Amino acid sequence: MLLRWLFLLVWVVLPGCSGPTRVVRLDTGRGSPTVHVPRSDRASEPVVLDEDDVKEAVARLARTLRPSQRPEEAARRLFEVDSRSGSYLFDVRSRRITPLRPGEHLAAELPQAEIELTRAYLRWCERTGRGGDCLGLLKEGPSVTGGARFTLALSLAKGAVLDELWEAVKDMAHPEALMQAALWTAATYALLWTVPEPATKGVAAVLTAALIVYVGVDTFWGLIQGFRQLMAESDQAVTFDALREAGERFGRVMGRNAARAFVMLATAAIGSTGATLGAKLPGLPGAAQVAVRAEAQAGVTYAGVAQVETVAVAADGFTFALAPGAVAMSSRGTRGGGSTPGGYQEWQTHGGLYKGRGSAGPGREWHHIVEQTEGNVRQFGPEAIHNTENVIALDKALHDLVSAFYSSKRPRITNSNLTVREWLSTQSYQAQRDFGLLAIENIGKGIWR
Repeated sequence: MLLRWLFLLVWVVLPGCSGPTRVVRLDTGRGSPTVHVPRSDRASEPVVLDEDDVKEAVARLARTLRPSQRPEEAARRLFEVDSRSGSYLFDVRSRRITPLRPGEHLAAELPQAEIELTRAYLRWCERTGRGGDCLGLLKEGPSVTGGARFTLALSLAKGAVLDELWEAVKDMAHPEALMQAALWTAATYALLWTVPEPATKGVAAVLTAALIVYVGVDTFWGLIQGFRQLMAESDQAVTFDALREAGERFGRVMGRNAARAFVMLATAAIGSTGATLGAKLPGLPGAAQVAVRAEAQAGVTYAGVAQVETVAVAADGFTFALAPGAVAMSSRGTRGGGSTPGGYQEWQTHGGLYKGRGSAGPGREWHHIVEQTEGNVRQFGPEAIHNTENVIALDKALHDLVSAFYSSKRPRITNSNLTVREWLSTQSYQAQRDFGLLAIENIGKGIWR
């Protein structure tokens, strides 16, 4: 059996954890990590992704990509996974790998079971209407083996979501290459969780943090355990039906909503760095809800997700190592940092603010990021509202658009029938601030119209 990627065959089950919600540790490099326990409140409700919104987002992302003709190799480069070459013997029962000595070779003929599995895969591609090597599983070998088995099982797990992905890209110049790139990116990323002492860095770390705030800490923990089980079953499967059953079992664990988030974020990760993936997050479906749940689930602001440098799995949850510049963003109290040339200032009243700051400038108006509603002033105190970090100058045209947006009902953004302002009033100060910054960015770019 030829293995180009040795660690594909490693399966380690971390010790199971009993008890309630897993925690997130925030390591800023200064003292002991801060332990965050995800809250159970309205801000922690799952982000519901609409099918049409996700397809539109995937199509938009795909138009900017130049997919590789070797998607497995491209995914390995993206996640900085070394390509392993050489010949090995693998004993399924003992799970031991033995390198062949110089001069030794594997049998020239493929095992019959492997041949039949490959034929069944090609027949499945024909039945889906795509034909040929539709998932790009045979570009680095003549049969469905190793990582190709896992990618096939994972694609079967996605079920209808795979069809949605195809619908999003089918009218583009190279739809098969785009779909293969997304699937191999998702599969290779998932495989990072099957190695001993799993941890992700760079673009994979930002992808992990984003997935956690989309689906929640406990759901993501369950996905990791499901990935490992799917990996083990894929290694041992000898028929297409066995792979399908393994995939369908994992599909039930994942659920359609988490699968949509997984495919969407994996597509956004293609060709990205941690920083460029972070820059794409505000424009994705569900970003508004994620902005108000990031703090509740992971203890970081939504902007702070892009500043996560590594994510490691511990027995009781996850550890986020944050970039030095993300220290202030990871804490709830962000006031007092002196973000303006004149230093940080705060006022007791609206009038005092305007007297102290003067004019916003020609064609510009002062804008409260966390709105100066009666409820906010009562809940957070006037100084939290009227200060130099919460009040910024905006062009009048943009300010008018933001104000109108807050007064409107946007159920596809808020997942409610309330106005944006009414929905936002139920959130924490930091969640309102994150959403306010996101609204300015997305309205300014025309993403939220």
